[in-house]
Amino acid sequence: MTDLSGIAKHPLTNVAVGTAITALGVAAETYRVCERLPFVGARLADARSALERRGEEVVANGLEPLKATIAAVAVELVELVLDELDINALVRKRVDLIGLADEVVAGIDLPAIIRESTSTVTADVMSDVRSGGERADDAVAGIVDRILGRDRGSR
Repeated sequence: MTDLSGIAKHPLTNVAVGTAITALGVAAETYRVCERLPFVGARLADARSALERRGEEVVANGLEPLKATIAAVAVELVELVLDELDINALVRKRVDLIGLADEVVAGIDLPAIIRESTSTVTADVMSDVRSGGERADDAVAGIVDRILGRDRGSR
């Protein structure tokens, strides 16, 4: 974004503001002269009075309707601008994606996740190994008992 802090001190700003004020003064004086013209003066005065009354009503009723209108126009303007923008290109140009990814990865506690997942897997594997060992032990004991002629029911 452009830094506009020094714009008020720039000589060109003073020239532009001076020109605008002069133009407004000339326009106001021209308008006052036109209101005194025989055919259009009364109509101009009536139009100015109607505009003044409308402005007074808006101020008297509060600025909420005006704010709502400005907000609606602003929303529409933003929508138009967003429709014209290529957000992907803008992000690629303005955002340090590698830095952002590094920050996200740094926020993830990978060792804890690995420990937790492997401890569950390890516990399951150890349980399966123990169960398999017990079944193998029972099978070997059964074979030995048959060879030795032992009765399995007495155990």
